[in-house]
Amino acid sequence: MPTTISIGFSQNSDIQKAILQACVQVKDQLNTATTDLIILFASPQYVSPEIQVVITRTLKPKHLVGSSTGGIILSNGVTNRGIALVGINSDEMSFGVSAINNIDNQDMYRIGFDLARRATQDLSASRRDAFITFSQGIEKNNSQFIRGVREALGGAFPVLGAVSSDDFNYKKLSQFFQDQILQNSAVGLLLGGTFHLALSCRHGFKPLGKPRFVTQIDNQIIRTIDNIPAVEIYNHFLGPEALGSKNAALTSYALMYPLGFYLEGPRQYLLRNIIDILEDGSIVCHGGVPQGAEVHLMISNLESCLNSAIEAAESVKTSLGERQAKLVLIFESLARQKILGRSAFNEIQAIKNVLGYTTPIIGMCSWGEIGPFGTLSDIKNTYLHNEHILIVAIT
Repeated sequence: MPTTISIGFSQNSDIQKAILQACVQVKDQLNTATTDLIILFASPQYVSPEIQVVITRTLKPKHLVGSSTGGIILSNGVTNRGIALVGINSDEMSFGVSAINNIDNQDMYRIGFDLARRATQDLSASRRDAFITFSQGIEKNNSQFIRGVREALGGAFPVLGAVSSDDFNYKKLSQFFQDQILQNSAVGLLLGGTFHLALSCRHGFKPLGKPRFVTQIDNQIIRTIDNIPAVEIYNHFLGPEALGSKNAALTSYALMYPLGFYLEGPRQYLLRNIIDILEDGSIVCHGGVPQGAEVHLMISNLESCLNSAIEAAESVKTSLGERQAKLVLIFESLARQKILGRSAFNEIQAIKNVLGYTTPIIGMCSWGEIGPFGTLSDIKNTYLHNEHILIVAIT
């Protein structure tokens, strides 16, 4: 049986009707009694045990993973409300899935290692090609999580993924695994078989001003930059009145002006959104921060965001060569959607212009994207990113 891929989507206000409609769309195209793999994305209002009951009854998936999201990406644009799933049946691809629950305060290296090892044990194929994870809670020590996964799978193994999101409240984040809905967990999907993978990760931000340096950190918290309170980098460029209202700062300036930390190895900027400003002027970032790194305020706009998506798609197309993608997965920062606004539709159309209008597209807007700086050739430089778009094509 060749690889068959089908996407279903619904925004019906009745959750049970919505998931049934999405399942029927998938089943009509697959035309099989069982489904090898289901990847599920749902906005917060559709996260309910009912959805997996209906999926199990209708599609009988052998493997199921997925995530809540504040934005579902489809071939016709991005929506912040609904439920979407992609079903895959294939003799060319094999799948292994795994999950580790309640990962708060656990050793992230061990979490990553065990997650990957369990997925390996569930994979029927001897060849392993890529690992995709959906998670909540790895952000504080994501580098150790990624190191653990690669220790189990190999140092140059592609590790990709997304941090679960919601509607900017950061309150209802969920991960889907088989018939379970999890929180504070990591789920893994290991892909193997005879297929080709191409990917590209881009952001489109540029640094502002002269270099400054992180002089004191506490994991995610930047205490000082150039030996003064970290928040002063924002005050310098935007004025103290810009951060006069913390809530306004975290919903607007934090998205428009993330921090960028220059990394010597890949010669790239690692972007971090700020998620809190402490009374002493410290900044809390969404993800770990490198000690002593050169730091800049970063800036982007609608045009550069769109261009970065086109560059990512063109890079994927180059990697594919003459092959035509059977499925395109997109993991994109929810913050980028704020910048794009209604132009999010134009971004997806631009990607289709490059990769083909008939290729199925599905994905999610996330609080963080796991991938390399660039393409598979840069896979050793894999990080948790903010404000990026990660395009993954499977042939």
